[in-house]
Amino acid sequence: MTDKDTALPETTDEGRIVLLKNIMSASVEGYATRLDDWKRATGIDHPECAHEICDRPATHGAMAIRAFSADRKRYIYPACETCVRRTEMLYVKGPLVVINDK
Repeated sequence: MTDKDTALPETTDEGRIVLLKNIMSASVEGYATRLDDWKRATGIDHPECAHEICDRPATHGAMAIRAFSADRKRYIYPACETCVRRTEMLYVKGPLVVINDK
């Protein structure tokens, strides 16, 4: 295993509210793994859903892009079962974890 394999993902927007749009997928496969990646990168073990108006416990790692932005990076944030499936834009509380494409 190399240092690159064990490096923590980059985090961004800690303490900020960011407008995001979920990237919808046909299945929920990988949501739990994404939440684990978010927890590992941020050091937060029991997050609440990051949607600004939700206070449920996070059970999924939602994948999203910034709304109205040329930034095409993908991000992970903690979400409840309802918010991970939302199709409208969401105000989300950071930190966000940047998904590094390989």
